[in-house]
Amino acid sequence: MSKKKSTKNIVVNKESREMFGLSVKNQTWLFLGILFLLITLINKPTAIDGLAPQGTDVVAGIGKYNLIREYSENTGEIALWNPAIFAGMPRYNDIGPQAYSFDNLLASLQKVLGNIYIYYLLAGFGMFFFLRYLKMPPLIAFIGALMFVLLPHYKGLWVEGHFRKFRALMYIPWVIFAFKYFVDKRTLLSASLFALAFGIQIRTGHYQIIFYTAILIFAIGVYPIVKLLIDKKTVEFGKTVGLLLLTLVLALGMSAQPLFLNKEYLPYSKRGKTTISLANKDKTVSTNADDGVSLEYATQWSTHPMELMRIILPHAYGGVDGEKYTGKEFPQLKNQRLPNYWGFMPFHTMIDYGGIITILLAFIALLTLRKNNMVLALGIFSLFLILLSFGRHLEFFYSLFFNYFPFFNKFRAPTMSITVTYFSLIVLASYGLTYLYNLKSETVDAVKQKKILYVIGAFAFIGIIIWLMSSGWEYSKPGESYNAQIKEMLANIRKDYLMNDLLRYGIYIVVFGITVWAYLIKKINFTHLGIILALVISIDLISVQAYYGEDLTKKADLDKIAFQPNKVTQYLDNDNSLYRIFPVGNLLSDNKWAYNSQSIGGYSAIKMYAVEELVENCYYGAPDKNFPINWNVVKFLNVKYLLLQQQIPHPDLRLVMADEQNKLFLYEYSNHMPRAFFVGETKVLTDEYERLETINSLEFDASKSAIVEENITENISTPDSSFVKVLDYNPNEYSLDVFTDQNSLLVISDPYYPPGWKIYIDDKEVEKVYRTDHAIQSIYVEKGNHKIKVVFHPDSYFMYKNVAWASVGFIYVIIAFSMFISFRKK
Repeated sequence: MSKKKSTKNIVVNKESREMFGLSVKNQTWLFLGILFLLITLINKPTAIDGLAPQGTDVVAGIGKYNLIREYSENTGEIALWNPAIFAGMPRYNDIGPQAYSFDNLLASLQKVLGNIYIYYLLAGFGMFFFLRYLKMPPLIAFIGALMFVLLPHYKGLWVEGHFRKFRALMYIPWVIFAFKYFVDKRTLLSASLFALAFGIQIRTGHYQIIFYTAILIFAIGVYPIVKLLIDKKTVEFGKTVGLLLLTLVLALGMSAQPLFLNKEYLPYSKRGKTTISLANKDKTVSTNADDGVSLEYATQWSTHPMELMRIILPHAYGGVDGEKYTGKEFPQLKNQRLPNYWGFMPFHTMIDYGGIITILLAFIALLTLRKNNMVLALGIFSLFLILLSFGRHLEFFYSLFFNYFPFFNKFRAPTMSITVTYFSLIVLASYGLTYLYNLKSETVDAVKQKKILYVIGAFAFIGIIIWLMSSGWEYSKPGESYNAQIKEMLANIRKDYLMNDLLRYGIYIVVFGITVWAYLIKKINFTHLGIILALVISIDLISVQAYYGEDLTKKADLDKIAFQPNKVTQYLDNDNSLYRIFPVGNLLSDNKWAYNSQSIGGYSAIKMYAVEELVENCYYGAPDKNFPINWNVVKFLNVKYLLLQQQIPHPDLRLVMADEQNKLFLYEYSNHMPRAFFVGETKVLTDEYERLETINSLEFDASKSAIVEENITENISTPDSSFVKVLDYNPNEYSLDVFTDQNSLLVISDPYYPPGWKIYIDDKEVEKVYRTDHAIQSIYVEKGNHKIKVVFHPDSYFMYKNVAWASVGFIYVIIAFSMFISFRKK
């Protein structure tokens, strides 16, 4: 026993002398400290200086949520409905987790340090500890963590404002670490830790990334778990499967709010149904509100197989749209953001570069360690996700999942799968480094050296092939409507970028080859090799990160910069009535107008599909093509003001404010309708196309009649005398004082959403709410004076919030109990 222990100590001491004369424990602390300092230094602008990105989605999010943020700050209540965009849409499904856990702690910290820095630290440390758990030396774990946090693609996510996706990706190291620990230990403690990690990732709400993570979990776990059955260890197999089912139940339970709330909202959202188009009536689309989006829509952002070269050449196919030009050939374009991308997707704003050193090391692992179960699993997983990313370019493969896998048809952008592939490539690269590390005590082995040289030679050959092919490329995209001179300049710039990339590519391959060869022939030790590669990787990835040229500003000033008051917004702020605005034309999709006003436009990837169908078919669907604004939509959506970028003469529009400096003109619509109004006529139309066509027709007048999808059981008449007065209003509920001298239909200008809205007449809940005018709602009201309360109170929100609290509590109790038992045993 003493001899074995002595031998083990000799190995540790040998490693310690090679690694700065430090023990493994001290090396771990050293590299954690360096990692902390590097992440802090790189993220100093956001972590210490208090700066924030001004990406499109960042600004859009501020505009979208400002009204409900102010409501929450003033009242302390959470707004479950967001009235700011698209005439209002559910928000309860988009609220952050209320059951307190580790992610809530991070949310509190990010208020001080910013979510970018906090999540980079989380991911860096998670990757480091995961690689250390895989028995990799601290130096390799450090390099793996460095590769992960410096990925240019991940920076692009937060620059553009895709924070939800960014957070989901930053949790992956911890989720996989916890799962690997569970597979190895199969104890109640390991199961609860995995449930906690996976549950927290699910709570980020980016379900496409979560889906890919689940596939990775399956790829890693299927062999060791099934092997138990093959080895006839049925008891152990049953125990493992039982614990795994428990972890999934607990993970889903702690994320019930918002997970199952999003499932509830899905059939009403654009992600749950392909919207119909009057311009393409003959085109077959699903009219089922739970069938998902069309394959054509879902696969617009698919990776063409040729675009895989973007992983090793950041400017392949132009790189990204919006990169600042810094070249000297065209000084007139200096610092302008150019449409560089000329690939097969509609546009592209993310750098897909994974780092040439990372890719070389990953392929070394695949070639030399393919019998390692983890390497094999990660290799198969990476190949699977790459094939999946091809989308419409490998349609038969993608369609298998799109048509038959639950919820998969709710996803879009197949190219997104590559964002998770980076994790597996980095772990593989770390295995490649570990392979090199394990050669340090061996004599020179020509066979093993050849395998490494084959990888280096293969990628050098790929670079030469790309260089030869590049001379025949046009560097332009079909449909680009630039004049000949601009096209020629763009083509030259795109080609110059690629040539520079190929030069970088060659230099890094040469540096890698020389460094590895020097190590193999014992001219340098592994510490030297690791330090050189860490420096080269850092220089490579940080220099590519700089291509984004992010614009940062003080968080406190972001609102002031992006939402500067002007004459129009000041005028609207002085109108205290309940109304909506219609930003016309290019202004419609800008959330800027929702910052202080309720708008029928805006931007949201998950808007309600019925409202989206109005936007696409009816907003500008009037018969008069010279003035296509649809007055029926303006009426039943409670639009009081129209905002245009030019003056227009119309008898029903009165110019109330002109902002010549910003070319904005605000018109008041003289026939505007209140938030709720009475009608005495209905038209029953069950066909979606017919409803939209009727809304666009001159025969329909939304102020007098309503389109419903089923017969009104009560008799109604047009009132001779009626009024509707708003008594109070907030995002969660409002009250109306109404009077009608006839039994009538009260049209309420809020989108129809049965899971959330509850309507009361004189404190009695209305049993039947009718879907009206395709997207909004109405109720039958008997003649007389009534108090009506319209409340957004989805019971599911409160139920699933309680489920989440119970699940979180149960997980932490199991963890505490398991640790207590373990401590007592020691």
